[in-house]
Amino acid sequence: MKNRIKKLGIIIAFSFSILSCAGQPVRFGELSEPKYDVTKPKIVSSSACGFQLLLLIPINVNSRARLAYDSLVEQAGPDYVVKNIKVQEKWYYALIGTVYCTEFEGTAYPRVLTTGTGT
Repeated sequence: MKNRIKKLGIIIAFSFSILSCAGQPVRFGELSEPKYDVTKPKIVSSSACGFQLLLLIPINVNSRARLAYDSLVEQAGPDYVVKNIKVQEKWYYALIGTVYCTEFEGTAYPRVLTTGTGT
């Protein structure tokens, strides 16, 4: 009985360790390429960090790229298209773990609104 519980504990711990390593994919840009005005750019940037406690317990480590990208698009606003995105990863040791940061910097261009001419 103890051996069966021990095996079950190992399987559960292994399953959690695999699941905790799954990151969220980030797709840059939009599926349909909108038209934009390249004469009025503005620079936007954002970052997000996570912490790995004792090198075993991830806290916001896997979602940091998604959070940083969402923040970047939010800063640009709905009337802008973000292009030329640069990604930078940084990490450093803390007292009881490691801090991982993802930084994005991009150029936001205003969308060109197209209206039908009706011809």
